[in-house]
Amino acid sequence: MAANFFFDQEVHLFLREWVNGHQDNTLLQFEQPLEEYIANDALRDFFLNTRHPIQQLLKNRFISCHLGRRPKVVYFDPVSGDPLLAVTEQRIYNLARRMDGENMHVPFLSIHPNKQTEAGDTADINTYPIGSDLCYNSGNHFMSRPANENVFSENSKRCTAKSEGQLHILFKRGFLEDRLQDIKVLAAAMQNESERYPQFFVIYSRHSQQEGHFGTSLVIMDPANPDFPTRVLVCDTLLKNLPHHPRWWNHFIEEYSNIFGPGITEIIEDLSHPLQKVNVKGDNPYNHDWDCPYYAASMADALAGLVKSDPDLLLHGSLEAIHNAMKDLMPDYYKKSYELKDRQDIRRANRLKRWVSGREVIKDLVVAGNRKSSYEL
Repeated sequence: MAANFFFDQEVHLFLREWVNGHQDNTLLQFEQPLEEYIANDALRDFFLNTRHPIQQLLKNRFISCHLGRRPKVVYFDPVSGDPLLAVTEQRIYNLARRMDGENMHVPFLSIHPNKQTEAGDTADINTYPIGSDLCYNSGNHFMSRPANENVFSENSKRCTAKSEGQLHILFKRGFLEDRLQDIKVLAAAMQNESERYPQFFVIYSRHSQQEGHFGTSLVIMDPANPDFPTRVLVCDTLLKNLPHHPRWWNHFIEEYSNIFGPGITEIIEDLSHPLQKVNVKGDNPYNHDWDCPYYAASMADALAGLVKSDPDLLLHGSLEAIHNAMKDLMPDYYKKSYELKDRQDIRRANRLKRWVSGREVIKDLVVAGNRKSSYEL
């Protein structure tokens, strides 16, 4: 691609200027010609000898604009779904992850440090140690803690901004039982304040310490009775025909019972969406890990939207009516006919969301590194 070719050339120009002013720092040059050194090792030397190197790179407008480009101009591999990056672009992400710490890590775009060459390229899988788990751990992909936190923070900002009035969005790190305990405390405080109207709590959380899967719940409370909900709707990303439930159902039941007592099992309703069914046997294992947080956030967004637009539906409506109303508010995953979108369309939507996650990190780094910049990505 022309854009990637020109990006590589721009980075080489940047490195040539750096080399000319930092001859004492070109540790890996040895006897190789300058052009070979710039093409092979100069970027690594730049990272080794520069404080926050990725921020220094982003001061170059051409480089920052390419790294922070919009998803519509990014080309993705039709099989793996990975973005097709320039050689030096991939190195920047890899070296930032390996050498510059978690604050410089751009989510979903770097390779595990143990799967990189010294220069920051993707290592051939045949070079991994014989018998190593690395060979079977999602190929050359990995889910990192910074990537998880980036996605969580991104979704949290968007969802919690909708909290107002009778709508309370509990989008915090921790587990479902923690959030349910929060609800009891909040409802009791509302009772003391003589609140009369029903309160709607939308929860986005991992199920439990035993089952780290993400899910969403809507808990409706009457402040006059803070010890027991009026209605509970739980949303997983697997949906089975009743009386069967998703395999995580027992975790929902256990966490709710621990807070509200065994009687809660009589009113919990299954509002799950079959979004994980786009992942089929044989998919790479990281597909589930990468997609699940976006599915759960979409369900939380939809429930929050319904609290604002049609609270009576949530109070008294049928599961089918609520389910279809949620679909109207989940256009990334559902057609206007309420049918689930094609597998490839859903995966494409999540792929673009992952790119935007990385783009937001790049934009934040540009602002942090050069607050007086007059241009925007």
